[in-house]
Amino acid sequence: MFETLVDQLVKVELTNEPVKTEFYNGTLFVRTINEAQARKVFHRLSKQFGLGSVQVSPIGDTGEYAFDFVANPANEELSPYATVNS
Repeated sequence: MFETLVDQLVKVELTNEPVKTEFYNGTLFVRTINEAQARKVFHRLSKQFGLGSVQVSPIGDTGEYAFDFVANPANEELSPYATVNS
């Protein structure tokens, strides 16, 4: 469900662009796009999931970008049994 939502957000943001999206080990790969398009996707995903919850990295000069989704530590709820070392 999450992957479908993200895929739709990317395709809506890049309307009428022939892009390929693929998830691998929780990372979204989008190709073939340029830096401006990658920025648009990054801003759209950050708006949807929260600032700091998405990281983007270019894959060399291939026109492919990797979008990683990370937990925002400020929003994580800790167990009442959590310790500094857990």
